[in-house]
Amino acid sequence: MVPKNNMKQHKRVIACVVDTETCFKNSDSHGLIYHFGAVFGNIEQTESLHVKEMDYYVLETMENIGNFLFKNKDTGEAYATNGAMARAWKEAINNPHKVKRWKDIIKEFNSNLNSMGVDILTAYNYNFDIGEGRKIGTIRKTHTQYEHKSFYLRTSDINICCLMDISATLLMNKEFYSWADSLNDDDKARMTTEKGNLSYSAESVARFLNLDVDYIEPHTARHDAQLEFMILCKAWATHKNTIKKHFLNNIKGVSWKTIQDKKSMKAKLEHRNKTTKAIKPKLKTKVFKPSSKQGELAL
Repeated sequence: MVPKNNMKQHKRVIACVVDTETCFKNSDSHGLIYHFGAVFGNIEQTESLHVKEMDYYVLETMENIGNFLFKNKDTGEAYATNGAMARAWKEAINNPHKVKRWKDIIKEFNSNLNSMGVDILTAYNYNFDIGEGRKIGTIRKTHTQYEHKSFYLRTSDINICCLMDISATLLMNKEFYSWADSLNDDDKARMTTEKGNLSYSAESVARFLNLDVDYIEPHTARHDAQLEFMILCKAWATHKNTIKKHFLNNIKGVSWKTIQDKKSMKAKLEHRNKTTKAIKPKLKTKVFKPSSKQGELAL
């Protein structure tokens, strides 16, 4: 077993990136997962290849046609079809082996966390997909709805972090701002939100990393998890020590203002650290251990 504080000497750091696609606010089941994706792989490799994937549609969500409809909140009448979920439904019909009950998906996820010996668990907006403390992520919400049981993630042996926080703080740096400023007006518009702010979505970060402003994120759970795994590998390769020191086991939201003000990485880190109590990373006390008890989800 290798102590977690010796991670820099350890060439096997297994990460899991989770992505969930959920029902919209005006469906019958706001926030419930209809598509679950996860990618597992060694982020210490120079060109890391993910070695295991999960790509499942949640049967309980998919079989309720009301989840696919936009409804008037006052009358309850349906007025449109949710295009993303409609495409997912078609994919599920064509690939019935991808449709599973929620309890079976979570059971397999648990098994993969254990068998892969996952060291780092993350998502692009950790509190949305997984959730920490009082933050009820989509996984917890879906589990409670379908299994009628409390849910929490046992992370005593797994480091957790928010990939969106890492990307916005470390990857959206001087080079990012310079690249974004060099774009023409039409392309600049594609890198901003509807309110005119610089976007820190996974799509925007991927566009910068690949210098391809035309890239469009698929917004399917598996493909998004693949994209986000690539982003994690890029961040780990260039900012490993900073991630270990400031981000592991220290979940925080993103300060959009520091991005709009084009603050440096150093300034964003200082702002981030001022808004949280000091938390000692588990890396200093835990161990990397691909054990059978690692990272089990309590069901």
